Amino acid sequence: MKFSGLLDLFDKGDDPFKHVIDSSSERLSYVGTAAYNALRFKHAWHHHSQWNVTTGKTVGLLQQTPKADIFKSSADPAPNHSDWFPEALKEIMSKTTVWCDLMSLGEPDGIFVTKMKEALLVICENAKSKPEGKPIIVRMMFGNIVGMPVNCENIIKKLTEDLPTDANVELWVGAWRKGVSWNHAKIIAVDGRYLHTGGHNLWESSYLKHNPVHDLSIEMEGRVAHDGHLVRVLLSICSFYDKTDSFS
Repeated sequence: MKFSGLLDLFDKGDDPFKHVIDSSSERLSYVGTAAYNALRFKHAWHHHSQWNVTTGKTVGLLQQTPKADIFKSSADPAPNHSDWFPEALKEIMSKTTVWCDLMSLGEPDGIFVTKMKEALLVICENAKSKPEGKPIIVRMMFGNIVGMPVNCENIIKKLTEDLPTDANVELWVGAWRKGVSWNHAKIIAVDGRYLHTGGHNLWESSYLKHNPVHDLSIEMEGRVAHDGHLVRVLLSICSFYDKTDSFS
């Protein structure tokens, strides 16, 4: 049996079904090495698609909602306590000049929709300098959760209602589920350079109002963003090749 172009990922002479070797793993911390060893032995076939050893730098502080000082009191946080968070998502999306991939568990609501619409308006401005036939591509993928169906056409209509009709931008929205498995990634990847990822969903009442969910996300720059795009590509392939999934 031949594995054209694949055997280079494995130890020479070893069983190719056993594990992979990532050339970027030499400088990992002991925590990173432990995670890497678990992934390369247990999930070798997902290397370069669902996991990878990569590089990048963090931007700013860890994004925590509500912020840490709220835990000094048992009272509910003040109104608008975490409205800065959807604004941060808008800022990273607004950097798009080529393509933006966004993934989340469920569709956005409330202020998250408002900020995404504002980001798309900025992206439309960015696209004015691009030649005809070279649009900026924005792709979104959500988990089509049991009990929370996603209407992709309605999302597109909502997000584009204020955009110019001649905008040099393409917006693709998909929702994916197979049995009891669906997208759970929370990723915004922009131009292969900027990445936002973590645990936050795009739900106003859960994160921005009273009794909010405590969650963490992080913003990064560098090669790590490219891997965020690859996860989105993999989910798109799953959507197209499985008839039980939906993609619009």
